[in-house]
Amino acid sequence: MNRGFRLIKIYLVWLIRRIRLIDFSQVNKIAFTQDTTTLLLGAITGILCGFGAVAFHYSIELINYSFFYLPSEILSVKPILDLTSIYAIIAAILIPGIGGLLVGLLANKFEKGRKGEGIPSVIDAIVSKGGVIGGNVAILKTSQAALSIGTGGAGGKEGPIVQIGAAIGSFFGQLLSLSPDRLKILVGCGAAAGLSAAFNAPLGGALFAMEIILRTFNSKSFSPVIIASVFGTVVSRYFIGDEPAFQIPLYELVTVYEFAFYIVLGVLCGLGSVYFVRVFFYIDTKFEGFKIKKRYLLPAIGGIGVGIIGVFLPGIYGYSYQVIDRSLYNNTPFILLVLLFFFKPVATGLTIGSGGNGGTFAPSMFTGAMLGGAFGQIMDFLFPAISAPPGAYALVGMGAVVAGTTNAALTALIMIFELTNNYKIILPLMLTIIISTYISKAILKGSLYTIKFEREGRGFDIYGRKTSLLRQIPINILIEPAGNIVKIHDTYDKVISILRTSVYQSLIVVDDDLKMRGVITLSDIRTTLLDEDTNSAVKFLIAGDLLIPKFKSVFSNQNAEDVMKILEENDLEFVPVLEENTKKLEGIISYTKIIRTYQNELFIRENEHDMMIRE
Repeated sequence: MNRGFRLIKIYLVWLIRRIRLIDFSQVNKIAFTQDTTTLLLGAITGILCGFGAVAFHYSIELINYSFFYLPSEILSVKPILDLTSIYAIIAAILIPGIGGLLVGLLANKFEKGRKGEGIPSVIDAIVSKGGVIGGNVAILKTSQAALSIGTGGAGGKEGPIVQIGAAIGSFFGQLLSLSPDRLKILVGCGAAAGLSAAFNAPLGGALFAMEIILRTFNSKSFSPVIIASVFGTVVSRYFIGDEPAFQIPLYELVTVYEFAFYIVLGVLCGLGSVYFVRVFFYIDTKFEGFKIKKRYLLPAIGGIGVGIIGVFLPGIYGYSYQVIDRSLYNNTPFILLVLLFFFKPVATGLTIGSGGNGGTFAPSMFTGAMLGGAFGQIMDFLFPAISAPPGAYALVGMGAVVAGTTNAALTALIMIFELTNNYKIILPLMLTIIISTYISKAILKGSLYTIKFEREGRGFDIYGRKTSLLRQIPINILIEPAGNIVKIHDTYDKVISILRTSVYQSLIVVDDDLKMRGVITLSDIRTTLLDEDTNSAVKFLIAGDLLIPKFKSVFSNQNAEDVMKILEENDLEFVPVLEENTKKLEGIISYTKIIRTYQNELFIRENEHDMMIRE
């Protein structure tokens, strides 16, 4: 088999090199650049991931049929999920447990018992491993996730399919020995194509990959990701169909008074997102601390827990969106919506936290639909004349809770639009998503995909930078001499002269003992010049008259992560560094210096990681 993979790699490398040798400028005056090659690789990745998504889709259907329907057909009895007998109830409880046991055995055999949601694993591969994902991940995750979801696990399809697609893209890139930068792009292409194919949402899948996986919207990665998403969706539509994931009535804003209702819904969805994330990680932590030697049994325990919930609330299973459809049509009783809202996060935590397989994107969408549907029924009861049907609130709630749990407002907005093909409700959706995201960020200080890394001490910031690496950068190597200094008694003309030659738009004002007294900014000088009263007296002004006494500064014993937060939160070019005891100015740390140092350190570590893999 290794020889076969080696032959495939040799052939693909030869093919790419032959394509790049073609003189396209003589054919159609288009230069075949490295970016064009990346587009081609993105298209191929998209096609491969499209077929992977199709295989995953039918695997879930096959396993679901084999466990829940085939036995009843063989025995000529009603399907297990009808729950018409004690035997059916026992089977409905045990089947998720059996699926969990099989997943646990596979993980114990091939992954040494590792567990968790797929999307954080892909983010980790991008940030920490240069885009390298093991070649067996695609096949293994297809098997595990199909078993977990098909047998009734409460996880979603999107986490595994993103990991499957990313693994395909990474494997393809490793075959061609691509650089880490281009390998990461192919990982993003695979994630986008997989999600797009699974949900029939090409634009949403592409935005998901760029906003959550790659955490960048630069032109270098944008085009290949879009191309991959398109080709993945084309393959999926050919085999599975091109209908939106949810068929709903064409809801719209009934009156402007409804915006008040949607503001309240946004607040509730933000709190609902916090509830989802905290319940999920609470259960995950409990399973981590579970004292059991044979840990492959944990997914079976989690599966049985899901089975018990499923007997009373069959809608919590992850293989079907029928309950969401019913909430969008307002065909679900209020009390059931409330129960499903509270128990879906519990069931998802039992599935994934115990070591089962699945994603959290679809469950958070499910939770939002239940919350929105219940809220909509209340509004319809209290204000029937000025309120849209409850299904409209369920639709908006879907996007708002997704945005709150992922902190990816743009992805949630576009994804819900594509999944429902409904533009009429876009304004309430935008408003509610932003409110929900803001509240969730304020409380959780992270997303469902990043909190796990923070708890492990290797978190990422919103730009995908490794905060653990920033903490390790010594602050003394970042300090630069402060060339933009003026004394507190310097004249106005001298301040202008120094500011004119400074590379920064701010000057540091110090006293005779070099203690910092404040800053003077270009905008303040401009205001002084434009003010008629002060303009006539500028010749008599000194630096002390122009300074702003309140300023941000750091001490030399802080770390680069602290400095970066201060710079970005206050939109500063640099921050002064003070000696802790004397408060004397030691120098400055600029934003560009931190970024340049961080990128150098990351490059060194990624190359060390690549060398270890090759060895």
